Amino acid sequence: EYLSIGPMLHLNVGKGKANVSFGVEAAYWNYKNFPYSIDFGFDAGGSKFRLYSEVQTGVGLAGIAAGPVLEFNEEGTQLGFQGSFWANYFWGFDLRFRKIGGESYIAPGTYVKLPIVLDGDGKRNRNSGGGSFWDDDD
Repeated sequence: EYLSIGPMLHLNVGKGKANVSFGVEAAYWNYKNFPYSIDFGFDAGGSKFRLYSEVQTGVGLAGIAAGPVLEFNEEGTQLGFQGSFWANYFWGFDLRFRKIGGESYIAPGTYVKLPIVLDGDGKRNRNSGGGSFWDDDD
């Protein structure tokens, strides 16, 4: 189990326009049986601010994610959906697809994530010895 957190930068293309957005995302990962994650993040660019959460799965270097997004913009507040494909280690790239208020967007991006290893009880691992979060203690 581990947490990851870091900054994200995306180029959002839709309605014939493109703009850059910056955000921060945090994710909880569990690799005990089936690799799964839930993330939470925000993304801001131009006159738009988005809050989102996704469920995701992946193995090592690549994966997929999908979930709801709430966008605050000049027209008000709109609920939408986004999905993405990603590839990374600590530095990564993703291709995000988003549909909000009847408009579709594609958003290629890059990010850096800092992993924080947890032990089986969900506490931060303070063990300075060998071992890694890939070890299965069960």
